[in-house]
Amino acid sequence: MAITEIEQRIFEDKIQKLNKMNLEEWASDSFADKQFRLIFIKAIYNLVQDEYKSSDKLSEASLLDNIDTAKSTLEELLLSMVKVASTPRKNKMYKYKIPKQELVKGYTTGQLATYFGVSTTSINNWIHEGRFLIELPDGTMEKIVRKNSHEKVKIHPETWYDAPSGTRYQVKEVVEAYEYDIAEWENSRKVNTVSEKEQIRLYLKHFKEKYNGEDFQAVFGDRDWDQLSAQEEADAAMWSFFLQRIRSEDSRD
Repeated sequence: MAITEIEQRIFEDKIQKLNKMNLEEWASDSFADKQFRLIFIKAIYNLVQDEYKSSDKLSEASLLDNIDTAKSTLEELLLSMVKVASTPRKNKMYKYKIPKQELVKGYTTGQLATYFGVSTTSINNWIHEGRFLIELPDGTMEKIVRKNSHEKVKIHPETWYDAPSGTRYQVKEVVEAYEYDIAEWENSRKVNTVSEKEQIRLYLKHFKEKYNGEDFQAVFGDRDWDQLSAQEEADAAMWSFFLQRIRSEDSRD
């Protein structure tokens, strides 16, 4: 059962609350959250699926909405997990097919805005601030600059980006992460019987709860994105993405 990037983030956020709550309180709060409960079950299933034997096909919709189904499935999975843990392991060989990457000469500022989850204005500001750098043959870094304010710039995938958080990474890493998230999202839609709109609303609910019940505009609307932490950057980009998706879904109705 596929676990998307956003589901992984929800899981990690909930686990981190263990540092602030006692175990009993955390367990009660966490397993009352049907989204976390679903991800927890999926995570265990992925670990023990070779051992797990059930005549019923697991359905994300039933695991989300039917507490009895969730309880019985979790019981079976936990028993399978103990069995797997007590059985000597056999080494497995896994083969991964790496998709052939399309040769890209450069991304426009509009494309970069999509990949980074920010506005085109932010990308232009980053270029002006010298956040995009090219690594020269001798190992030195050279900032990408416009010859004039109207020059159109294309950023090569191998270009480096200096994030406000102090981290430096290549543009291609951002693109790959974005495309991976989209692929995971699309895959989840194919195998998930929960409606897309319902799934999006669960993700939006997660972010709102994480930021003390505030909506996106209240949390990030007036913030300078250059001053966000790496965690806030990722949350803002994902939150914005799902808000756009729910607006698109609503417009179809």
